[in-house]
Amino acid sequence: MKHLYLVRHGETEFNLEGIIQGGGLDSALTEKGHRQAVKLGEYLRSNSFICDYIFASPLGRTMETARLAVSGLGRDIITDDLLKEIDCGDFEGRKIADIDLEKLYRLRVDPKERYPKGESVEDVRQRAEKFIKGLKDYPGESAIIFSHGNFLRSFAAAAAGLSSDFSMKIYIENGALCYLFRSTEHYRISVWNFTGHYAPFPKKIEASG
Repeated sequence: MKHLYLVRHGETEFNLEGIIQGGGLDSALTEKGHRQAVKLGEYLRSNSFICDYIFASPLGRTMETARLAVSGLGRDIITDDLLKEIDCGDFEGRKIADIDLEKLYRLRVDPKERYPKGESVEDVRQRAEKFIKGLKDYPGESAIIFSHGNFLRSFAAAAAGLSSDFSMKIYIENGALCYLFRSTEHYRISVWNFTGHYAPFPKKIEASG
């Protein structure tokens, strides 16, 4: 697979409320999240986008984003549990503001730090590597993948042959589009966190934790 397009799902109710939603919990898209997906679809069509495969995490927020964005491509959406968000274990459904700051900090800087009864970033990277290896079973050249923030950051690191520390240092917006291409044994990150289809100028990010 030479060309990979990555998309993070649109904004959800839990994103807006600061509630942790990992691989075991779902939340509906907000009106803004719905608009982000629709705008992405318009952008893809205006650029005559085509691909051989559409992959998505089976969670509702990613499936809805995918259906809105690529409904006109005439291809089935292939779901894969490997594309799910990081399992946040006991923290699923809790407000970020209620999590111990020291624990939250470790989760954001140490890829080996595991959510209580959940996964670490290293665990997610292993899932990403397994998915990447599995792409050899698909005889096409391009795919678009709809997934989640933590997963896609780990995916980018794995695909580019970089350490998991790299995935802790990059950010991806809701509804953002990325593009990776393979030129050697690894992929190269050509476009990251593109939001020009709905937000022409990068918004300011307020860091927390």
